[in-house]
Order: sequence, then C-alpha cells, then structure tokens
Amino acid sequence: MENNRFRTSQLTRSGGTLPATLNHRPTEYMKDQFNEIIKSKDLKDISIDLVEKVLDNEITNEALKEVPILKSIIAVRNIYNSYTDRIFIKKAMKVLLELGETSSEERIQLTAELDDENENGAEKILLAIDRFETFEKCKIYGRLCKLKANGKIVKYDFLRLTKLIQDAYLDDLILVTDFMKGERKEIHEGDYYPILSLGLIYQEPSEQLPIVKNHQYGEYDPEFTGGEIKFNYVLSDLGQTLLENYYDLFPEDKKVENK
Repeated sequence: MENNRFRTSQLTRSGGTLPATLNHRPTEYMKDQFNEIIKSKDLKDISIDLVEKVLDNEITNEALKEVPILKSIIAVRNIYNSYTDRIFIKKAMKVLLELGETSSEERIQLTAELDDENENGAEKILLAIDRFETFEKCKIYGRLCKLKANGKIVKYDFLRLTKLIQDAYLDDLILVTDFMKGERKEIHEGDYYPILSLGLIYQEPSEQLPIVKNHQYGEYDPEFTGGEIKFNYVLSDLGQTLLENYYDLFPEDKKVENK
C-alpha cells in the first residue's frame, strides 16, 4: 500500500548535501499535481524565488492571481510538509523550471513518450529526481528533459544520460570534451579515470610495434628498437552522446572556453 510520499524516512545522506534516496513511489496525488504543473502554460512564469515563498508560506494572493499554477505547489506543500518533502519539492521545481521555455504540448509529449509497463512518464521523472543528491544535478536533468521535449535526443539516450547524471561527479564530465568523435587518443589513464570508470571512454585493443634490429652507430645505441605497445582510448557510444549534447547540458562551460 502506498504511503504519503517519503513520510517514512528522514535519513540524511552521509557526506552529501541533500537527504538520501527514500525509495518510495510518489503517490497518485503527487503525480497528479506534478502533471498539472507540467501541462500548465504558466510554468514559464514561475521562478525559484516564488517556489521558495510557497515553501515558506509567504506567497501573496496577488502572486497567486498572476500565476494560478502556484496553487498546485501549495497543495503539494500542504500535504507533504516535512523537511525532506520540502527538499524534494524544490528539487522537482529545479527540473521543471528548466522546461519553462518549452510548450505545454512538448512537455505533455515528453511524459507520454517516457511511459512504459512499469511507470508512467511523470512517475519516471519523479523517481529520477528522487535519486539526485544535489540541486545542481536536478538543474542539469531539467536541461536533459528539455532536450528530450524538443526532440533533440531519443528515449534510449535520455535514459542513459539520466543514469549518468545520477552516478557522476559533474565536474568530471568536462573531460569528454578533450576527445573528438572517432578520435584515438593516447592518454595518461590516471588523468581520465573518472570518465573511464563511467564507461565514457574505453581502451582499444592494441598491438605491439615490430621489434627490429637497430644500426648501432654509437656505443650506447640499442641493439633493437620497437616493441612498444601503444594504448589508445576512444569515446564509447555513451561518451559520444554526452559530447554531442554537452554544451546544452553545461552551457556555462562553453562561455568559459570562449573567454
């Protein structure tokens, strides 16, 4: 039997900045309100400041008249009002605010395309949000949802990048920009271990260079040369997908590089 969302756990992630994943499915009420916000044409008018005011019970009647969809956030807050619940609501809104520039039709299509036999699209997004341990990851995930809503990535890549965002230390992901699609690159493995362990690059099978007899012109010239093994690394399919979409997910990095 489903219980009120996250009411049963108030754990804190060890060493993290947000509460631990709570492993409870969102209730039907939570999903219904989430869907109302996704479908609303008012989404573009919501700011994180307004969300904070809703959570702190400081929202004015004037603001509610200007942005009626805020009532859905209030409805959720009134039922799910623990500290953990407030954090989750803020995480969810960090995602949705990145979708403000998309149309309501695109957002509805986004959730419809994520439906499967296990969860509907809205539930799938909420479950993903629950596993993000920082607000920054929620923001990046919102940009990923925007790419999917705009038809720039397919469902398979969307789901794989979702899992990558959950698993990665975000600052490491910029390392993929040191590679180009199809490029074979010799690297110092320790410098790229973070993206190697995430499966974004892999080592190609390498062959030993031929060993040949060397002309010894001097006393210290080697008798033979060759025999070295070159280890080349290339982007995996997931690495290529991240590279193709990297600056849409992390536009601030592009600004830094252009300076």
